[in-house]
Amino acid sequence: MSQPDLSAILNGPALEPPEGKIPQLGNPPNDNVLAFVIVSIAFSLSTIAILCRIYVRFFILRHFTFAGDWLLIFAYAFLIVDFYISYQILRVPGAFVHQWDVSLGHFIEFLKNVFISSQLYIGVILPIKLAILLEWIRIFVPSGSRNLVFWASHIMIFVVIGFYIALIVAFNVACTPIEANWNVLINGDCTRVDTKYTNISASAFNLISDVLILLIPQRVIWKLNMSTQKKIGVSLVFAVGLFACAASLIRLVETVRHAESPDFTYTFSGIMLVSASEIALGFLVISLPYIPTLFGSIDISTLRSKLSFSNGSRLISSRKQVSESAWSGSRYSKMDQKRKSDPEMDSIQLRMLPPAYVQTSIAEATAGDAGDLVDRAEQGGIMRTTRFHAVESYETDSPLK
Repeated sequence: MSQPDLSAILNGPALEPPEGKIPQLGNPPNDNVLAFVIVSIAFSLSTIAILCRIYVRFFILRHFTFAGDWLLIFAYAFLIVDFYISYQILRVPGAFVHQWDVSLGHFIEFLKNVFISSQLYIGVILPIKLAILLEWIRIFVPSGSRNLVFWASHIMIFVVIGFYIALIVAFNVACTPIEANWNVLINGDCTRVDTKYTNISASAFNLISDVLILLIPQRVIWKLNMSTQKKIGVSLVFAVGLFACAASLIRLVETVRHAESPDFTYTFSGIMLVSASEIALGFLVISLPYIPTLFGSIDISTLRSKLSFSNGSRLISSRKQVSESAWSGSRYSKMDQKRKSDPEMDSIQLRMLPPAYVQTSIAEATAGDAGDLVDRAEQGGIMRTTRFHAVESYETDSPLK
C-alpha cells in the first residue's frame, strides 16, 4: 500500500456512518465535560480515602506491617497511571463520540489505550479486593480462631487471585502478534480468545465477588454486643459497598451493550466512567471506617483554648470537656460490661472501635493488666476508660463590696 493511500485510510472514518449521517472528524459531538467531572471526582475521592487511611494507620496507630495497607498503596500507584490513560482517551477521541466521527488513526490510538487500561484496571481492582478481605480477617477473626469469616475470606482471596491472573493471561494471548489487539491494519490472528465474552465474564465476576465480599462480615456484625442503633451504624459504614455493587451491575450492563454494538468508541465511554466510580467506591469501603479515628485524633480542646480570649470562654470550653469525658467514660463502661459475656465478640469489637483518647497510667497496672492494655493498643481498640468528676471555681479580680 502506498503512503498516500495509507494516509487517506488513516484520516478516514473508523466506521461507516449510518444512512443520513455525515462524519464529523474535526470536532465531533461529545460529552467530555461530564466525563472529565466524573473521572476527576472519582480520582479525588480515591486519593482522599487512601490518604486518610494511610495517615491513620501509619501516623496515628503506628501500624506498618498490615499487608492490606501496602496492597492499597500498590493499587493507588496503578490507579494514577490508569486515570492518566483515561484522560488521554478523553482527549482523543473523547467521551461518547461515535466511531464514524473518529478517524482510523485516532481509533488505533484509542484501542491501544483501551488495551493498556484494561491491564491497569486489574492492577487496581485486584489489590483493593484483597485488601478488603484481609481487613475482614483482621477485624472479624480473633487470633487463633477459624470462624466463617476466616474460611469465606480465604476462599475468596484464592478465587479472586486465580480469576484475575487468568484474565490477564487471556487478554495478552488473545491476538498474535500482540499489536493486533489495537492495530487493525496488520494481519494478525485474534481467534484464540473471544475478548467480548471475556469482558462480559469479568464484569459478571466483579458483581458476584463484590456482593459476596459485602455479605461476609454482616453476620458477625449483628452478633456483636452493641445496641441495635450502633449495629445499624456499623453496617451502614460497610454498606457503602452496596454502591460498589450497583456500579458493578451497571458496568455489566454497559459491557453487554458494548459487546453487541459496532460503535466501539461510544459504548466504551460508559464502561470507563462506571469503572472509575467502582474503583473510587472500593477505596471508600476500606477507608471510611478510619475517618472517625482521623477526626478523633484532633484535639478540639487545644484548638478552643488557643482561640479563647477570656476566662469565660475558657470556662465554657472546660465544662464541655468535663461533660464529654463523663459521657464517653459512661458509654464505654456500659459497653464493656456487655462485652464480658463473650470474649470473642469483645476482641472483635475492640478492633472495630477507634482508640479512646483517655489518659491512663500503664505503670500503675498489674503485670497482667499491662499485657492486656498493650494487646488492645496494638489492635487499635480501647485501652482503658476513666470516669471522674470535676468541680470548677474561680475568683474575680476585685472582691464584691
